[in-house]
Amino acid sequence: MTNQKQKFIKYLLIAAIALLIINIAIESLKKPKKEIAVHELSVVQIETVFFTVLDEYGIETKWITRKKYKSADYDSVKTEYTVKIPADMPVPLIIKDINKVIEKDITGFVSEEKKIFGTTEIRIYTNEVLKLKATLIPNKEIIRKRNELSFVINDVFDLNEKGFNNFLSVHHLISCTVVPGHDLVIKTDSLKDYTKEYAVLLNNDISDPKMKLKSDYQKELLRGSIQNIVSSFRDAKAYIIDENSTLYNSPIYNYVRDELKRQSIYIYPRSELIELNAQEGSELISKFRFYCEDTTGVHQKIFFSSFDNFLKIQNEIEKIKKKGNKIIPLSKTFLAEKPASLKTK
Repeated sequence: MTNQKQKFIKYLLIAAIALLIINIAIESLKKPKKEIAVHELSVVQIETVFFTVLDEYGIETKWITRKKYKSADYDSVKTEYTVKIPADMPVPLIIKDINKVIEKDITGFVSEEKKIFGTTEIRIYTNEVLKLKATLIPNKEIIRKRNELSFVINDVFDLNEKGFNNFLSVHHLISCTVVPGHDLVIKTDSLKDYTKEYAVLLNNDISDPKMKLKSDYQKELLRGSIQNIVSSFRDAKAYIIDENSTLYNSPIYNYVRDELKRQSIYIYPRSELIELNAQEGSELISKFRFYCEDTTGVHQKIFFSSFDNFLKIQNEIEKIKKKGNKIIPLSKTFLAEKPASLKTK
C-alpha cells in the first residue's frame, strides 16, 4: 500500500510540473514580441547626405540643377536633381560613399548606369517610398579647380629601420632628401624599387671628405667634390640648397651652382618648398588645408616635412584627393625642371 501511494504522489508531481511548463510556454506565446525600432530617414536628411558627399568630391553648386518631380505618392520626393560631374570622376565611389552613410536606415538603393561611362541615375527608398532621385551626367567641360601636390620628406635617412621601411611602404608617390655621403649611396639606389625618388640637399651636414664643399677649397678640389656627388647620386630628381647654410652664403656658391648648371643640374632654394611644421597637430592640419584649398596662386605645392608630420596628415590627404587634387612625384614638379628665369636665356 505504501508503494502504491508513493507511485501515485510521484505521478502527481510529474503531472504538476508538466502543467507548469505548458502554462509558462502559453504565457510566453501570448506576450507581444518587442518590435525593433527602425529609424526612417526623411527626404531632407537623405538630401543632406547626398549634397555633403558631392561637396567632398569638389562638385560645385552651379553644376547642380533641380526640377519638380511628379509622383503619385504624397510623401515621396517633390524634386529631382541633375548633376554635371567631371568626365574622369569615379561615379561608383560617389555611390559607395553615399550608401555607406545611410545603408542602415534605408530599404532600397538603386543606381542604374544608362550607358557605359555615361549617365547614372540614383534612386533611394525607405519603406518602398522614393526619397531621392538624382542623375549624374559626366561632362568633359566640367573641370574641378585642383592643385598638384608633392611631398619631400626631410628626415628619412635619420629614421630607424622600422621607420625607413614604413616610408618605403607608403603608397603615395612621395620623395625624400639626401645629404651627400658615401654611406647613403646604396640606400638611395634602393628607393627606386619602391617607386620613391629623392633630391640632393646641400647644407652644413656634408661630412664625407670626398663630397665636402668648403669655402677654402681650390676650384680643382671643388670640381672633384661636385663630380663625386653627381656620380654617386645619378638618380637624384632635384638639387636643393639650404639658404641658411655656410655654402649658400660663401663666395664659392656661385661656382658650385655654375658647375652643376654646366651638367644641366639646377639648384633650387629650400624656400621654394612649403615647410610643413607646427607645434600642435591641429595647427599642422590647418596649415596643410590652407595651402591645398588655395587655388588663386601657383597650382603646384611642394611640401617639405618630417615623416612624422606627414603621417599626421594622412586622413587629410585622402580628403583633398577626393576633391580632385593630385599627388605627383618629385620628377613631375618644377624642381626637376630648368628654372623659368633661365628658360628665356
